[in-house]
Amino acid sequence: MRLMQLIHNWRRFQQDCRGTSAVEFAFIAPMLIVIAVSLADVNALSYGSSNMQSAVRAGMQYAMAGGTDETVAKTHAESAWTKKPGDGVLTSSRVCKCAGAVVGDCEAFCADGSRPEMYITVTATGTVGGDLYSTMQTASETVRVR
Repeated sequence: MRLMQLIHNWRRFQQDCRGTSAVEFAFIAPMLIVIAVSLADVNALSYGSSNMQSAVRAGMQYAMAGGTDETVAKTHAESAWTKKPGDGVLTSSRVCKCAGAVVGDCEAFCADGSRPEMYITVTATGTVGGDLYSTMQTASETVRVR
C-alpha cells in the first residue's frame, strides 16, 4: 500500500508543471545579468574612446585652420575632452622639417630657400571603459600646417 501511494505521488509530481518557468528563469537570469552589465561596459568604452578622439580632432581643427601654436592646439583639445578620465593625459608637439630632416627653428629658411614644413601632433592617452572591462587607449593625430 505504501509503495502504491509513493508511485501515485511521484506521477502526480511529474505531471505538475507549476514552477517550471521559475526554474527556467533561474537558469537564464545570470546570463541576462551578465549581458546587461557587459552592454553598459561596452557603452562606457565606446563613449570614452569617442570623446577622446573628438578632443584630439578639436586640436587638429585649430591646426588645419592655420594655427601654428601647439599650446593653443592643446588648449582646444583639453576644452573638448569633456569626460577626461582620471589618468588622462593630453600632449601636443610641433616639429619642423627641411627636406625630411628635423630642424630646430621653424622661422628660419631651409638651405634651398624654402620654408620648413611644420607638423603639429596632438596625442591623448587614458583608460576608458566601465567597471568590468577597461583598457588604456591612445588617440593621436598629426597635421601638416605649412
